[in-house]
Amino acid sequence: MNRVALMLLSAALLHAGAAESAELTVRLDARDVVRRRLHTDLTLAVKPGPLTLVFPKWIPGEHGPTGQLDTIIGLVIRAGGRPLEWRRDPLDMYAIALTVPAEADRLEIALETGLPSAVTGFSSARTATAQLAVLPWNMFVLLPKGRDADTIETVASVVPPPAWSAACALPSRPLPGGGLEMGPVSLARLVDSPVQIGRFTKRVEIAGSAPGAELPHVIAIAADSAAALALPDGFASGYSRLVAEAGALFGSRPYRRYTWLATFSDHVAHFGLEHHESSDDRMGESTLGDPLLRKDLAGLLGHEYVHSWNGKHRRPEGLLSPDYEKPMDGSLLWVYEGMTQFWGDVLATRAGLLTPQDTRELLATSAGHFDVVVGPRWRPLADTAVQAQVLYGSPEAWESARRTVDFYDAAVYLWLDVDAEIRARTKGRASLDDFARRFFAGPSGQLALRSYVEQEVYDTLAAIAPGEWRALVRRHLDPTGTAALTGALERSGRKLSAEVLDAAIREAKGSDKPIEVLVEDGDFYRMLSVAYSDGPRFPHLTRVDDRPDLLSQVLAPRSK
Repeated sequence: MNRVALMLLSAALLHAGAAESAELTVRLDARDVVRRRLHTDLTLAVKPGPLTLVFPKWIPGEHGPTGQLDTIIGLVIRAGGRPLEWRRDPLDMYAIALTVPAEADRLEIALETGLPSAVTGFSSARTATAQLAVLPWNMFVLLPKGRDADTIETVASVVPPPAWSAACALPSRPLPGGGLEMGPVSLARLVDSPVQIGRFTKRVEIAGSAPGAELPHVIAIAADSAAALALPDGFASGYSRLVAEAGALFGSRPYRRYTWLATFSDHVAHFGLEHHESSDDRMGESTLGDPLLRKDLAGLLGHEYVHSWNGKHRRPEGLLSPDYEKPMDGSLLWVYEGMTQFWGDVLATRAGLLTPQDTRELLATSAGHFDVVVGPRWRPLADTAVQAQVLYGSPEAWESARRTVDFYDAAVYLWLDVDAEIRARTKGRASLDDFARRFFAGPSGQLALRSYVEQEVYDTLAAIAPGEWRALVRRHLDPTGTAALTGALERSGRKLSAEVLDAAIREAKGSDKPIEVLVEDGDFYRMLSVAYSDGPRFPHLTRVDDRPDLLSQVLAPRSK
């Protein structure tokens, strides 16, 4: 046996030993993913006696009890090769009870999963096509009830279809046929690291020029066609600047590597979902070839990247669910998501992926929306964060009257207001950048989770710009209406003029004839007449002459 073969054999034996010693092993067979059917073999170390196993329910980043039970289409639990009886808890659908035989020290669990087929529905919607799939590990595991997932050592592997490849942020070893083996890692780290598989894939290495940029940064792309992988000029260099700007803002990188799992397909649900060292980012198949869609992509990748600091490294105490069973409290999502939305767009602008005018138009459009919808007239912003676990899955009907999860966009104006107040209190010596560097501080190249409560936000602000901060922040969160939102724009040197656009409106300008709209409601149709003839209008931001242009200062690049 030659030296190379001996080394490979030694590595294989070492990996086999790690799998045998791990408390949980997971083998995900995705070779039948084209039919949206997957088979998982799990082996779990146990002790004899009564045992309750649970499927993950409260999924980090999804802010709700979104663990999917309706995807389970087969479950057999064995000990020593013998099937065991199990019984579902009648009050907790995610829990099943069984008895481990006296002689058994491991369970063998065979799990069949049918992937979702709905086109829309956030994480409960379609996640695979005939050419690709994104596989969240929480759909394919069980764990003992009450156990902290961070204490369960796990080895996992995935086997894709022939000629497909796989990508994941975890350190991994290649398997024959394009598969990967990962671990040993904690179950919490595994669940936080989805796998992307596909027939048409590309790996884009991203460099950077700020502290910690020597850490690996990768955009792993999977698409429904080879043509959809074509990169526009300057693509990698643009995201290199994003990495540099994030380093300049935060001053440290709370990860060992970072991987954007970018999926371009018209046949999967489109959204972004954050993880500590990666993100699941899904958009349409034509994204890379469309300049406007590339701007949307920049906002999405910027947002999910910021979550490595805000949401993963620092997380509200109420959003911790170590066993995936403890209910989450979304009260601080105006920090978790709202500040991430702010920095995602700001960093994309500082990196040149968006222009300052792009970002001003985003702010204007969003403010125009809040100025005309009726939801803010009765429901305060804070309540949308508290009820997030319901609002994420709410239907589109009555959305403008109900409010949706608009703590993303509405809180941007909160943080713009905070930035203006910091500058005012410090006579321009500090800004929200200083808050970000202090609040999200931590060692680069390491994974660490530090929880916080609301008062810590105010204490950090006071350490930068002394004074009381709660009242300023809560005036955005607690009252109804949009006075604080528009006030934040004016404090930043700009004001809003609300306008609307539609082709029919343009044609009706100056006419006495009403605009007729055919409305579909289920299986029924009706015609509505709208008496409007003033022509199309668009929301824009305009300068307030007697105020400094703080927004331009916010958007200016920081990296050198």
